[in-house]
Amino acid sequence: MTVEQSHPHTKYDSVVSQNEAPAQQPTADLTPVRFRPLSIADTGSTIEARSSNTPPITSSKMLAAQTKIAIPRQRVATAPRYNRRVPRACASCRQRKTKCSGDTPVCRQCRELRATCSYPEGWSERLKKQVETFSEKAQEYENLLKDLSGIVDSSAAERIRSLLDKHGPDVDYTSNNSRSQSVTPQDDVPENDVSSSPSSIGSLEAIDRVEEDINRSAHTRATGYMGKNSEITWMQRLHREAEQRAKGLPGSLEPGQDPKIDNAVSLHAVNYHLDDLDISMPGPVQLYAMPPREVADHMFEAYLTTVHPFYPIINKPLFSAQYRTFFDSAARPGDKWLAILNMIFAIGAKHGHLIDAPWRGDGKDHLVYLTRARILSMNGDVLFSHPDLQQVQVEGLIAFYLLASDQMNRAWRISALAVRSAITLGINMKSSSPATPDISKEARYRVWWCLYTFEHMLGIMTGRSTCIQDGVCTSPFPLPFEEEQLQEPTAFEVLTDTILRDERINNVMASACIRQMPLHPANGKDGSHHTRAQDTKWLKSLPVNYALFYLYYCDLAVVAQEIVNKVYSVDCVMVPWAQIESRIGELKSRTETWKSNLPTGLDFPDKEDKGPDILRCKLNLALHYYSARITLGRPCLCRRDARRKGTNPSFSHEMAVVTLESARCMLDLIPDEPDALQLYRIAPWWCILHYLMQAATVLLLELSFGTVHMPEEEKNFISLSKKAVRWLFAMSGQSVASRRAWQLCDLSLRKLAQGMKYDVSDMPSYPYTPEPTSTVGSEPAHGQPMSHAATAGDYSAPLQEDLPVSAPDAPPAEDHYIYPNITTADLMNSLTAEAQDSYFPYDPITGEFMRSFFPHSNEDENWEC
Repeated sequence: MTVEQSHPHTKYDSVVSQNEAPAQQPTADLTPVRFRPLSIADTGSTIEARSSNTPPITSSKMLAAQTKIAIPRQRVATAPRYNRRVPRACASCRQRKTKCSGDTPVCRQCRELRATCSYPEGWSERLKKQVETFSEKAQEYENLLKDLSGIVDSSAAERIRSLLDKHGPDVDYTSNNSRSQSVTPQDDVPENDVSSSPSSIGSLEAIDRVEEDINRSAHTRATGYMGKNSEITWMQRLHREAEQRAKGLPGSLEPGQDPKIDNAVSLHAVNYHLDDLDISMPGPVQLYAMPPREVADHMFEAYLTTVHPFYPIINKPLFSAQYRTFFDSAARPGDKWLAILNMIFAIGAKHGHLIDAPWRGDGKDHLVYLTRARILSMNGDVLFSHPDLQQVQVEGLIAFYLLASDQMNRAWRISALAVRSAITLGINMKSSSPATPDISKEARYRVWWCLYTFEHMLGIMTGRSTCIQDGVCTSPFPLPFEEEQLQEPTAFEVLTDTILRDERINNVMASACIRQMPLHPANGKDGSHHTRAQDTKWLKSLPVNYALFYLYYCDLAVVAQEIVNKVYSVDCVMVPWAQIESRIGELKSRTETWKSNLPTGLDFPDKEDKGPDILRCKLNLALHYYSARITLGRPCLCRRDARRKGTNPSFSHEMAVVTLESARCMLDLIPDEPDALQLYRIAPWWCILHYLMQAATVLLLELSFGTVHMPEEEKNFISLSKKAVRWLFAMSGQSVASRRAWQLCDLSLRKLAQGMKYDVSDMPSYPYTPEPTSTVGSEPAHGQPMSHAATAGDYSAPLQEDLPVSAPDAPPAEDHYIYPNITTADLMNSLTAEAQDSYFPYDPITGEFMRSFFPHSNEDENWEC
C-alpha cells in the first residue's frame, strides 16, 4: 500500500508529527529541517536546491497548504517597545547608559524618573557656532588693526595694510568698522580712500606745503608764510569764495585754476597787518633823553593799568620804586634798565594814541622810544653777548610793542629771540636752586609765562609753529597772588612748599594732563573730562584779582596751544580724518573743563558789574576762550555740510556749529553800537583786532558757503557780519591796520551781497583811495593816500583825523610796595655800601641789589627831565 492509500487526506495532512516515523525514508532533498533557523544564505541555497532537485509537489499537498488559517496575534497590554533609533540621546540617558526615546523637550525615561533632560549640541551645530565665534573674533581683530594703522608709525602701518590686503581686499583703514560719520569737506571723499588725508578737508588743505613764493618781493617777505590756523589764510579763502559768488558761481575757485585770481588773492594781498611799513626813525635820536615827568607818568600808568595785568614781565612794585627813584634823583641807570623803561613808554604812548588821550604826544613818539631801546639793548655788541634776565625782559617788551603796532612778522622774530634767551637762562624750568629766593623764582616763572602766552598768540595769528615745543617747559603756573601779596601767610605757604603748590594749583588745572593726552584718543569725539569739584575748591575760594585771572589765562593758553599742535601741525597730513576728529573731540572737552573750573568772579557769562578791573579780566578770558574754540572747529567749517540726510548730525557738523556759535558769542561781548575808544580802554587793545577778524571771517565764510551748516541762522549771521564790519570801520579812525581789515571784510561782504542778493545799503562806505606814508607812526589825514601793498580790490581809505576826546586821567594805583624813603644823597653815598645794605631793596628778577640799576658814572649825558 502506498503512502497516499494508508493515510486518508484531512485538512491537517500537511502537519507532520514529530514522533511519527515516516513509512518510507524520503530522499535527502525532502528531509525536513527542524528548529534551526535559516539564514538568508541558507534560505537562498535551500530554495535554489529545491528548485533544482525537488520534484514537483503533488496537487494534494498544495491544496492542503492553501487551506491553512492564520491565527491572529494576541494583543499585549504592556507598553510597546521602542526599537527606533534616535538621532542623539539626552545627557541623562547617556549618563545612565539607557536607551533614550528622543522625545522633546523631555524624553520618556527622564519624564518617568523626573530627571532633568537636556540634549547636547550636535557636531554640526557646534561647528557652526565655532565658525561664527571665530568670524566675530577675526572681525574684531581686523577692526583693531584698522584703528592701530592710524596710530602706529608708517612701517608698522604698512605691515598692517599688507596683512589686511592679503586676507581681504576691501579694507578701509580710516575709521572704526566703517567710514567716519563725517564725510567732510571737500565733499565726497571715496570710501576706499586709504589715507583719508585731511589735506583735502576744510582749512587743513595743503597744510604741509607753501603755495606761493614768499621770497619773490618785499611785500611777500613782509607778510611771510601764514599757516592754516591764521585768519589771514581764512580771509584768502573768503576772497576766492566771494569772487565766485559775485560771478553767480556756487563753487570756490581752487588755487592754480586762474593765475590772475591767484596773484590778486595772494597772502600779502589779504594781510591787514603793517609789516610793509617802516618802523625806524629817519633822523637821529637823543639816546638818554626823557619825556617830561607828567607825560612819563601818564604813559607809565597806562602801561601798568592796561598791559601789566595781562603781561607781567616786570616786577610792578620793584620797578615802580625804581621809576620814582630814577626821576627823583640824578643817578643814571644802566642801559638795559633804560631800554625797559623806554619800551614801557612806547607801549603806553601807543595806547594813548588809540584812545585819543589828551596827554598823547605826536604821532611818532612811540617810535622814538623804540629806537632808543633798540640802540640801548639790541645793538650789534649786545646781540652777540650772552643774555641776562634784563635782556629777556627787553626783548619780550619789544616783541609786545611790535604786536601792538601790528608788526606781526617783526614781533614773531623778536619773540623767538626772547624765548631763546629765556631758555638759555633756564627760566623755562622749575628752579630748585637754594641760592635763589622764592620770590625771585616766582618772578622768573612769570617772565616765562609771559613769553609762552605771547608766543602762543603769535602762533595763532600767523599759523606758524612756535619755538616752544612739547616738553620744553616745566615751570610751574604763576601763583594767584599779586606781587605785593607774596609775603602774606596764605601766599607764602604755597610759595615755599612745592608739593602744596602742585596739589592746589598745578595738578588741578585743565591743562594738567594735556601733554599726557594720547596722540589718537579712543572715543575722543565722545570724550568728557571733568576735574573733580573738590580739586578747585581752594582756587575758587580765593579773591578775584589780576593774578588769579592770569593763572587761568595761562592754563587756557596751554590747552589752545595743544589745539595747534594736534590739529594744525604738518604731520596731520598723514593722519586719517577720523583720528583728527577724535583729537578735536578730546580738545573740545578740555576747553569745556577749563570753563567749568573758572571761579564765579571770572565766569564771563556772568553779567554782574564788579568794576573795570574785573571787566577787563572777564572780557580777556572770554575772547581767548571763544578764539580757541573757533580755531578748534575751523577745519570742520567747509563748503559742503557733513550732515547726513535723515540721520543725526555728524561730528564735523557739530563742530562747525560750535565754531559759528563761538563767533556769535564773541561779537555779543561788544555792544551793537560801535565805540572804538571805549573798546580800546577796556579790551586787550593790542590783539582785539585779531579776535574781531577771526569772528568776522568765520561768519562771512559761512555766508559764502550758502549757510549750509545753520541755514535757519542766515539772517542773524548777516546781521552779525554787518556788526563786525561796522566795528572795524569805527576802529579804523585810530588804526591803519583796522582800516585795512575793514576794507577787506567790507569788500567781501559786498561781493557776497551782489551774488546772494543781500541788502548792504545800511553799511558805511568810504571811497577807496591810495594812501600816504611809509612809516607806522604817521598820522592819518583826510584825502591823503595810505601806502598799502595790496592788489586789485584791496586798497586803504583815508583815516579820520584824531578827535581830541576829553577823558579824566586815571588815578595812580595805590603802591603797596614798602620802599624805604631815602634821599638822593643817601642813595648816591650808598653805592659803595655792602651788598647786605638794607637801603637797596632786593631785585627778585635779576637776583641782585638795586645798585645794579644805578651804576656810578662820571659821563656827562644830556638828560631831559
